[in-house]
Amino acid sequence: MPLTIMTFNLRTAAAKDDHPWEQRRPVIKQMLASEKPDLIGTQEGIAAQLADLQEDLPGYGRIGVGREGGDLGEYMAIFYNQERLKPLEQDHFWLSATPDVISSATWGNRIPRMVSWVRFQDTESLNTFYMVDTHLDHELETARLESAQLILDAMQSFAPNIPVILTGDFNSNSGGGVYRVLTGPEGLKDAFADAAEKVNGDIGTFHNYTDPTAGGSGKRIDWILYRGQADVSRGETVTYHTSEQYPSDHYPVTVRLTLHDPDRTAGETTVKRQHRTKLLLTELVANSASSGNYNYVEVYNPGDEPIDLEGYKLYYYYDPAAPFDKAKANKWTIAKDAFSTSSVIEPHGTKAVWIKKQPCCYQLGIDDFRSNYGLTEEELPSDRLLAVFTPGENQGFNGTATTGRSVSIVSPDGAHLVGASYNQGVLDVKSNESVVFSPPAPLSSIMKKEAAHQKPSPGMPPSGM
Repeated sequence: MPLTIMTFNLRTAAAKDDHPWEQRRPVIKQMLASEKPDLIGTQEGIAAQLADLQEDLPGYGRIGVGREGGDLGEYMAIFYNQERLKPLEQDHFWLSATPDVISSATWGNRIPRMVSWVRFQDTESLNTFYMVDTHLDHELETARLESAQLILDAMQSFAPNIPVILTGDFNSNSGGGVYRVLTGPEGLKDAFADAAEKVNGDIGTFHNYTDPTAGGSGKRIDWILYRGQADVSRGETVTYHTSEQYPSDHYPVTVRLTLHDPDRTAGETTVKRQHRTKLLLTELVANSASSGNYNYVEVYNPGDEPIDLEGYKLYYYYDPAAPFDKAKANKWTIAKDAFSTSSVIEPHGTKAVWIKKQPCCYQLGIDDFRSNYGLTEEELPSDRLLAVFTPGENQGFNGTATTGRSVSIVSPDGAHLVGASYNQGVLDVKSNESVVFSPPAPLSSIMKKEAAHQKPSPGMPPSGM
């Protein structure tokens, strides 16, 4: 019962180039209709793009999560033929020293990288196997090597008698360091290299719309690896394109293989991770006294390591129709104010971030802030209050519109870490009132609204955390 597996870097629809998604989408549809893969491990797709692709793939299911949580950021989405395959269990982890932390990146890479995996049952043979999909960093070899080892380590938790298929864009040539880590003595095999028949085996996979050879066979960076016993009858680097358009800047790769390890376990085989966000956004005041001069957001560190917030950013999304669209956000950098003594947020500690507008608020001090909320120095010490200094005339929160606004905390490299929305159809705050939030749903990075019209408590540890 052979399976056709494809790995395909879709080229994100967010790319700003001469090959927009609207032009490439019909070519991808034609290519997939011709190839008819049972499984597709994709990389770089964003939510709207993947919804389009699913519409073009009737009879296929999709599993995945954005690398910034929920539907935010690029996915490692897995598409599967629903007639042939049944998902039994799934999970996701981030390629970092904290793999359970959404959007985490700890090895010098600017962009979060992740893995999505699913254990499927073949409805024809009833055999089961793991499908793992990833996209390694494009800049740092150190991050790629660490990621490759983490993937192997994670696979140790898989049931050892169940085959594994790994697809991905590894941003590293076959035969290089990452390849050697993954295909070492305790690792996986290269399905394309093992194929009895190879089509287009003399070309690479990243053509960038310019080089039909994609640098030759030594530049193969998109692989399909496997663990277990299998016969690989065919491998192909798919060069399908029209006279005017390639489907992507990568060639897809397919293999046709038959798995021979007949494990039919239908129950769960792997302990799932408890995911969390790096930071929590616990309270927000968007409508304070003196025309919003004392608005703030409160940030909580749920982890066990201190985090220096200096250089992190607060994004304010002003378009209700595009919450968490970074292109439609005011972006303010978190910094110590003149009165702040530390930008470090300790484990299970809290900081309030004051939204200081100009020209009205730059000169205001912590005593003014305390006075507005009726707080003492003991209740709000100076080490718990930071600031963002907004540019422009009175740029800040809109706390009176009920059309919806959103905010998020963003890493210095631009990765969304956690966000929250307010005033969505109803006014959550009057002057000097706060809205409080509880932690996000599993795999989400958006806080849940817990209560509106609350008495503000900036810098005070939230209850229950």
